[in-house]
Amino acid sequence: MDSSLLPFLEARPEGLYAPAFEAFLDPPSAAERAIVSHAHADHAAPGHGEVLATPETIALYRRRNPDWQGEGCEIEYGDPFAGNGATLTLVPSGHILGGAQVFFEGGEKSLLYTGDFKRSRGRTSTPAEARRADVLLTESTFGLPVFRFPPRAALEERLIAACREAVARGAVPVVLAYALGKSQEAAAVLTEAGIPTVLHGAAWKLLPEYEAAGHHFPLSRAYETGPPRPGEALIVPPHCARTPIVQKLKSRSVLYASGWAIRAASRADFDADVLLLLSDHADFEELLAHVAAVAPRRVITMHGYERDFARILSGRGVEAHALAHVSERRSAAEDSPEAAEEDA
Repeated sequence: MDSSLLPFLEARPEGLYAPAFEAFLDPPSAAERAIVSHAHADHAAPGHGEVLATPETIALYRRRNPDWQGEGCEIEYGDPFAGNGATLTLVPSGHILGGAQVFFEGGEKSLLYTGDFKRSRGRTSTPAEARRADVLLTESTFGLPVFRFPPRAALEERLIAACREAVARGAVPVVLAYALGKSQEAAAVLTEAGIPTVLHGAAWKLLPEYEAAGHHFPLSRAYETGPPRPGEALIVPPHCARTPIVQKLKSRSVLYASGWAIRAASRADFDADVLLLLSDHADFEELLAHVAAVAPRRVITMHGYERDFARILSGRGVEAHALAHVSERRSAAEDSPEAAEEDA
């Protein structure tokens, strides 16, 4: 057991367990009680008996799991939730709508679990906050120096320009974006630019939760109402790149929007004409900035390049190590662009 996590978390075979709340934290399979940082499937497994999360995450969880019969315990950002000898507070993560970091506190000790996060400001998520903690348990999906992304504003401008260029030459702009988070983000950017969008059903069905949170998409419609017309951009998940929804378009320009687009192979993997480094995760510099802002005594890394990032932090004088128990269990699901269906 990693004593650095105590007394707030225990690394068990089933995942991270918070004894003060008798709940697992982002467990990979159904649990009697789960603290869920956000609604992506790799953190929000179906079938939990009770879910502790933000109202937005619970709403998205219900939408994505329509047969769910469990209970939702809504916790607003910033509201301490008491357990047995400890409290937890959900802090915005900036990752997707409703996404949260989990701050544990008790007995003059504290731990901040980032879940998935980004520090750059998105259109459809609450900006991330850094809460000082003794221990920081951080994701490290992009924990290598090679993962440095352009400013968000520049990426949005590139998205708009690429779509306009395609429309100008009579092609359909096809944006490959994950169904939860990235699709709505791309639609919001294009809506502001006056570019209408056609959304894949997996993304379209989530719009009521976004609308309820104050995000509106007046220029968007569902693909089920018909294929894209001239001047419209099509937004579909990356796995659709070689399916008829894309391939039957006679003239198209495909944009792959992901942090994994930094890989030159992504162009061939997705038949992409444009690679856009639009990510919902912190890049290398943002990871370093978050460590500095939280100012922990110890950093524990998990997911992605956790060992490399821990070594880099150690070389900079920060006490750090990788939480291999959980990282190894999830590596196949999160760390490759081919496997990460909705989360990069």
